Amino acid sequence: MRLLFVILCILFPAIAFTQTNWNPVTYNVSFKIKNAGVTVTGRFTGLKTDMKFSPDKLGTSHLKGSIEATTIKTGINKRDQDLQGEKYFYTEKYKLVEVSSVKLYKKGNQYAGMFDVTIKGVKKQVEIPFEFTQTGKDAEFKGNFSINRRDFGVGNKTLTMSEDVEVSISIKAKS
Repeated sequence: MRLLFVILCILFPAIAFTQTNWNPVTYNVSFKIKNAGVTVTGRFTGLKTDMKFSPDKLGTSHLKGSIEATTIKTGINKRDQDLQGEKYFYTEKYKLVEVSSVKLYKKGNQYAGMFDVTIKGVKKQVEIPFEFTQTGKDAEFKGNFSINRRDFGVGNKTLTMSEDVEVSISIKAKS
């Protein structure tokens, strides 16, 4: 009986703090920005994640992801090449755009977190609200947020291009 008690005392903390590991099945990382009065949309591929998330264990959950900056696609090859250049993402030197949670919490009927966002070697904290829905071993993470591109040294000040970029992330995952 004592042995059983000792085993339970050892295992209980491990069980209590175990997070669900989520692996992406499909995803969409997209953005939109106004340029010369026209909304330009684009997307990235090359997503890599480390997602350990349980809604009832937010204090020990974490979400981390990166995309390859060279995968930017806007539908116009010349623009994509320009965006990969030194003035914008400088993909020759900065290969990844990274997001990593610092703190996750409940916000109304959805979740949110403070995330370190690193673009072009510049790290800023950004609040990112997101929805999480789970059905058995399947889940979906969806979030939309805005960043100021100039905070990260992406592009110069211009009268034609907005400084605010709307980012959307949707990840369907399995545990």
